[in-house]
Amino acid sequence: MQRRGIRRKKLSLFTYIIIFSCIASLSLLLYKELDISSGIEEILYQKDTISSVEQENKYYINKLKNEYGIMIEYGDTEKSAITSVNANVQYDINIVNNNIKIIYKALKKYPDDMFDIFKKKYSLSIILVSSFNDNNIALASKNNLNQYKIYLSNDINFERAFHHEFFHIIEYYMSDNTNYLYYSWNSYNPSGFKYQEDISKLTDEFVYNKVLSNSENQNAYFLTKYSKTSEKEDRAEMFAELMTLSKNEIYLKRNSKIYNKIIYLMNEIYENVSIKDFHFSQYIK
Repeated sequence: MQRRGIRRKKLSLFTYIIIFSCIASLSLLLYKELDISSGIEEILYQKDTISSVEQENKYYINKLKNEYGIMIEYGDTEKSAITSVNANVQYDINIVNNNIKIIYKALKKYPDDMFDIFKKKYSLSIILVSSFNDNNIALASKNNLNQYKIYLSNDINFERAFHHEFFHIIEYYMSDNTNYLYYSWNSYNPSGFKYQEDISKLTDEFVYNKVLSNSENQNAYFLTKYSKTSEKEDRAEMFAELMTLSKNEIYLKRNSKIYNKIIYLMNEIYENVSIKDFHFSQYIK
């Protein structure tokens, strides 16, 4: 009887040891499983976040195509074209996301009817690049197949650069459809003035200065120094400035030299592109 009792006690202790070992092992496995699961959830969350940005990019790209007839490209899809303009490919989908939203919002500043030309006759692609290997911020081009392209880098003045290049596209269209454009443009410049392509030789003479008063700007004919490089750049700079207005600037005072130049530009646009209001119409009386 005594021996059987001692044996029972030994068996019970052994059993406890086995049970304790099993519980410890299960606890360790459970902890590892929970830790692994946590890691998996974090990875899945990251993938979902990336996926949502990509989906939003596709959403806006489709809207731009359907509403405006404009294609957005980035990544390797236009790699050869990007290389040809001495630029670098944009792979960052978050930067692309921000750029696309700016473009979509900026296009709301134009009359809807002018985009019919991209839906019916002309092809316009906007290629988002990370940077240029020179001093460029953006470029516009055209070919004989009625294909227009705008290359935009991720610059702090992204929207302004977009409007500048988009005006070059507008002028390509205008040039294709009329023989008489800006025939008196130079009459709105200083007497004897000649445009200078060499940027290093440009001065501030005749350039509007926002710090100065209206009387001190009475001899201002150009909104930026870069405007003095060529007629086309002069008009594109003026257009970009007008499309990013947020208030009535002093240079919009009636009959100032710049105001008269703006009115001439606007009349050409209304006659050849659209008679409907652009963003700047609300500021110019």
